[in-house]
Amino acid sequence: MLLYHILQPVVRCLIRIYHRARVEGLGRVPAEGPLILVGNHLSLLDPFYIGAFFPRKIRFMAKKESFRHPVARWFLHHFRAFPVDRGKADLTSLKTAIGVLRSGEVLGMFPEGGRRENAPMRELKQGAAYLALKTGTPILPVYIEGTDRSLPRNAVWIRPCRIRIVVGECIMPKAGGTGRRSEEQISEEILRAWRRMAGEGREDSLRHG
Repeated sequence: MLLYHILQPVVRCLIRIYHRARVEGLGRVPAEGPLILVGNHLSLLDPFYIGAFFPRKIRFMAKKESFRHPVARWFLHHFRAFPVDRGKADLTSLKTAIGVLRSGEVLGMFPEGGRRENAPMRELKQGAAYLALKTGTPILPVYIEGTDRSLPRNAVWIRPCRIRIVVGECIMPKAGGTGRRSEEQISEEILRAWRRMAGEGREDSLRHG
């Protein structure tokens, strides 16, 4: 935990300088209580860059393959991430996720199920929606762009591309909502929120370009 407090401001400062990062909407983050943060996923950088600016500690659910690389494993461990096996119904990670939420913490997820450099923001896994409905926890959509250019697949160095991170409005699960249809409705709301934030960024670039 101490290392988390040390690493976060250091990483945040480096991102601001190296990437000229732009971060919007941090005032929309609830100050307390359980929360499911859902981000679009473009690069291995995403959880670290989002976590660097987020005002609350995040427990990210990360694919188990990410823990194989020793450097990534070290950072994931100190950022309190835990692994999930995407190839099966991982009951252990599900129980861990529910425990995080019942403890009033922030659970971080990337419901696209993997990096989506091509055809992003089109289809989601239902894990985040399921957890929201099961625990009554609000979902906070977060949109990130630029990390796919900063660290594309198989790149050996992080490039100084502009990074933008936007925090959206909370999505509240409907009381009593259950089943596949309710999960799909929440997932559609997440996708709409991401697309809206992405579109706002493009419009702002055109106005100031």
